[in-house]
Amino acid sequence: MTTNAMIVLLLISMLVLFLLKVNIYVSMALAGCAVLAIRFGMRWSLLAQYLYTGVDSFTLLSIPLFLLAAKIMNTGSITKKLFSLCMKVVGWLPGGLGHVNVLCSVIFAGMSGTAVSDAGGLGSIEIKAMNENGFDNDFSCCVTAASSTLGPIIPPSIPLVVYATVSGASVGALFMAGIVPGLVMAAFMMLLVSAYAIKRNYPRTPFPTIGGVFSALKDGILPLIAPVILLIGIYGGVFTPTESAAIVVMYSLILEVLIYREMTVKKFISILKETVRDSITIALIIAGATFFGYVATRVRIPQLILREMTSLVSDQFMLLVIINIFLLIIGCFLETASAITIVVPLILPLLKAFHVNLTQFGIVMVLNLMIGLLTPPFGLVLFVVSKVGHISVGRFSRALLPWLGCLLIALLIITFFPQVSLWFPTFLGMSV
Repeated sequence: MTTNAMIVLLLISMLVLFLLKVNIYVSMALAGCAVLAIRFGMRWSLLAQYLYTGVDSFTLLSIPLFLLAAKIMNTGSITKKLFSLCMKVVGWLPGGLGHVNVLCSVIFAGMSGTAVSDAGGLGSIEIKAMNENGFDNDFSCCVTAASSTLGPIIPPSIPLVVYATVSGASVGALFMAGIVPGLVMAAFMMLLVSAYAIKRNYPRTPFPTIGGVFSALKDGILPLIAPVILLIGIYGGVFTPTESAAIVVMYSLILEVLIYREMTVKKFISILKETVRDSITIALIIAGATFFGYVATRVRIPQLILREMTSLVSDQFMLLVIINIFLLIIGCFLETASAITIVVPLILPLLKAFHVNLTQFGIVMVLNLMIGLLTPPFGLVLFVVSKVGHISVGRFSRALLPWLGCLLIALLIITFFPQVSLWFPTFLGMSV
């Protein structure tokens, strides 16, 4: 068979398996095996080798640790104390609890690194509080879903860890590069919250007393120390991003077990089971995608993409426009880790040929995929929040349109103004 026929077979076989609801990692591995067997002769040792090397990374060890940290915080009282603190800080602004929702996500993002943990854990507290205080359920769900996308942008970030593993970019530089874009996104969301609040006359909490602020700060200061330890430790070279994940887990456990006394043995065992299940799923996706990427390289898909795109695209601007559109579509159908591990190896030669900074592109790619989490047919955050907020997916999707517009504006700024991402790591003297 010709190379083009092999490429068609690889892509169509994976798509057919995916449409048959075969697990994505099985679909990638089987599609790769079929092409490898027909074109080169099947060597099972290659399958075993690439499945193993796909997850044989110290950096990837941070993924189960960040998942565990997020689950500990959501199960215990850390998220509740953060919510109370944010209520005192920004609850008095127009649309008070909407701003509280966004600020909570900014802080929680600095400790967890996942969008789903924010939406499902912290989100349930936020939606309930907003609905009880006179906010429309549609609005409460939209703010919660949109602000949860900050989790993988502001460090630490599980998708950025996966991207670093696949692309070879520095995890530390990626983490620092996500801070300013995350704050830009949060600012746009808070502006939209204010606009809705003025239009719909949403309530705000009374201006807090000094005593009330100090009381909330006293309860919330300990959780706030976690992201500070993490960022200073990574920047100062005291520990690696993976080690920082372990430190966040230990710190969260100390707070919940010794300080707040909310964590029981039964709760912790349940958390460990959930973490193992979720971690295995992500590991299998990365392993399957690594083998798929190897087969794609053997049939020269990256080289074909590079040749075709260089003949069609003349500059970096047009390339980024096309890639953004492609990633927005991909994000609607593929889970984040799958999309990163499949797409990055295919377009990496193209990015290098057009001198696209890999650190900046990591933030651009993750934001694209976060927008995908809010869109049908497979947007995970869309379904999580619709379940938590008791709202139909169709109605929720329509209500989300202004928030998607807000995120798209942030995406354009981050894409075409590289210094938004690169300024802070460059200022810190990091190599980007």
